[in-house]
Amino acid sequence: KPKPKPKAKAKPKPKPKAKPKPKAKPKPAPEPTSKPERDTQQLEQQFASALAEEEEFLEAETDAQLVSSYSAYIYERVAGNWNRPPSARRGMEVELLIQLVPTGQVVNVIVAKSSGHAAFDRSAEQAVHKAGRFDKLQELPSRVFENNFRKLRLVFRPEDLRL
Repeated sequence: KPKPKPKAKAKPKPKPKAKPKPKAKPKPAPEPTSKPERDTQQLEQQFASALAEEEEFLEAETDAQLVSSYSAYIYERVAGNWNRPPSARRGMEVELLIQLVPTGQVVNVIVAKSSGHAAFDRSAEQAVHKAGRFDKLQELPSRVFENNFRKLRLVFRPEDLRL
């Protein structure tokens, strides 16, 4: 009988060598002009915003100075026309609401908070009516007038009386 030939062991196949990965092409760098443009635009917007805020602040400060100055003018004019009644005492206080038009003309005077003494309240009301018109108010910008002088609250106190 013929002897079967031993099967030849197959030579182990050599492991295939890993192919080197192809180097990725470098991504093109983003255009340098696009990022700075965005940064520049953002900075310009921030600058414009900060500038607008500062202008608003300065405008408000100027408006406050105008309001203070014109309020003092009105108070002096009214106080000059005020004939205090002899019954006026310290601690009395009347608050008037004065309605004005942009020409400075007094349209209406209302006692917003009474002192409890009719003669004192009436004397303060009459002082405003005697002043009648505050010509300097025509010089004010319309927004300042509308915000502060269209309806003006004025408080009278006889604190300077010597009792």
